[in-house]
Amino acid sequence: MLHVNEPGFNQPANLALWAEGPRHEACFSELVEGLLFKTRSGPKDASLEFANLQASNIQRKTLVRLRAPSKAQFQKQLDLVAAYADLRADRAVEIVDQKVPPFAFWSAVAGLTPHRHKKTLQLLDLVFSLSVLVEMRFKQIFASIRPVQFSPQIQPMIETPGHGSWPSGHATEAFAVAVLLEALMNHAPDAGHPPNGSLSHEQLQRLAARIATNRVVAGVHYPVDSAVGRLLGTALAEFLVARATGTRVHERGFDGRLFEGADGAPLDFSLHQSMDHTHGNAYTRSAGTLSVGNAPLLNWLWEEALKEWK
Repeated sequence: MLHVNEPGFNQPANLALWAEGPRHEACFSELVEGLLFKTRSGPKDASLEFANLQASNIQRKTLVRLRAPSKAQFQKQLDLVAAYADLRADRAVEIVDQKVPPFAFWSAVAGLTPHRHKKTLQLLDLVFSLSVLVEMRFKQIFASIRPVQFSPQIQPMIETPGHGSWPSGHATEAFAVAVLLEALMNHAPDAGHPPNGSLSHEQLQRLAARIATNRVVAGVHYPVDSAVGRLLGTALAEFLVARATGTRVHERGFDGRLFEGADGAPLDFSLHQSMDHTHGNAYTRSAGTLSVGNAPLLNWLWEEALKEWK
């Protein structure tokens, strides 16, 4: 029988003994431990918080704060959704392929292969699982209706998912993967000058944006769903990396009420929109940083994944 005072108890190196499924569950439980959701000033204002439950002084810290657009703003975005339908013929195949996690698309950009990048793919599985958990809870909180519920003229080209529209899950997951892959390549030994992650930044972000926008083309999302997904996915990947490496994160926020043109016109999603404003913008990032402690099991998997990028 294994006792808690024995040297092997809960050692990260034990992860090398397990199959991928049990390893994923062990790391995922450590990753989500201490995450909690909070509604703030109203039903359209909520945050994701984190408390390091292993710390002697447990404090709740806000990682992400989201404020949903108004119903009128969603309705204004319908014209953009309808216009994107013109791209359906060109993008139909990839839209269908991307209904499931699109690992093949990421492989094309980052050169991922199952035989060389086993631990990297496990990290991607973790960030996918984290994204799904968080996005679904926010969808439940905000309960935003889909474009087809506003107008039968949208006529989505794929089945509309049976959950809320805001934030976009595909956008959240895609940007989480893009940020995580870039971080891995930047931290890898002998990454080069500049690091490989920096060289791949534009292509990774473009692919994430295309995956997100394809859901608008399909008629199941609004551009503002992609925008908040970009923010949320970035924040979740940064959180995972910080937990794995013992570094710090910025609190990030998205205020959908501010995602519109100066005259109140509907605003399209674009990678050119900065996410680093400290205030007064739809996208915000705090000037200061937050400590989220470290996660030994995640660190083991992170270090193993880094070895695959030499």
